[in-house]
Amino acid sequence: MKIHDYLSTEELKRLGSALLLVLGFIFIAAFFGFTVVPGLRYQAHTSPDPAIKAVQGDTGWLDPTDYPAAARQVIPPIDPRTVMTPNPALMARGQALYAQSCATCHGADGKGDGPGGAGITPKPRNFAVKGTWKNGTRLEDIYKTLDEGIKGSSMASYSYLSKKDRMALAHVVQSLGSFDHGASDPKALANLEKLFASAGEVIPNRIPVSRAIDLLCREYTEAHPGGAAKPSASPLP
Repeated sequence: MKIHDYLSTEELKRLGSALLLVLGFIFIAAFFGFTVVPGLRYQAHTSPDPAIKAVQGDTGWLDPTDYPAAARQVIPPIDPRTVMTPNPALMARGQALYAQSCATCHGADGKGDGPGGAGITPKPRNFAVKGTWKNGTRLEDIYKTLDEGIKGSSMASYSYLSKKDRMALAHVVQSLGSFDHGASDPKALANLEKLFASAGEVIPNRIPVSRAIDLLCREYTEAHPGGAAKPSASPLP
C-alpha cells in the first residue's frame, strides 16, 4: 500500500502546506523563547536614578510591559568600594530591580509567596528562613546565584544585568533575611573585587518586544510570499 492509494495529489499538497506552516510557527516560538523573551528581563544601567520605567506594550499576551529601546553601552570597570558595602543609592537601585524582576515569584518581602510562584516546583526561595537558601546566604553566594542561576529550578541566571546591578540586587536579597549570614570568605570577596575592578562590560542594543515581533512578522512574510498566514502581534483572546 502507498500513501497515494489513500490521498489524492491535491490532498497531499494541502497536507504538505499544513506541515510547513506548523513548522514555521514552531520556529517562531523557539525564536521568541531564546532571543526575544530573555531581553525583556534586561534592565539597562543608564543612570544613577534607581527608577525603572516601563510602558504598556502591544503584546500583553507575551508580557504586560514593554521596555523602550536602549543603545549599546560600554560600562567601565567598577570601583569595588562603591558596591561591596551597601549604601543608600545602591540599595534603592537593588530594591527597584527586586520589585521589577523578583517580587513576582519571591514576594514583596522575600517569603516565596509571590503570585508568579504558585505553580513553580520547587517553590521560590523563602529568603526569611536561613535553611532554605540553596547556595548559601553570604554576599558572594548570592552574587554567584544571580550570575549562574540554579540548575533544576526556575531560578534563571541574571547575568544580563550589569555587575553593579547584580551586586545591588544581592545586597537587597541578603537584607530580606534578618539572621546571621555568617562571615564571608576573604578570598571570594577578593575575587569579586578583582572582577569589578579589572574589566568593564558591553551591554548590547535593545529594542521593545513589540518592535521585535513586527520585524519577525515582516521577515516571515518576506520568506513566505505565497500567502501563508503570518503570525499576529495582536494580543490573544
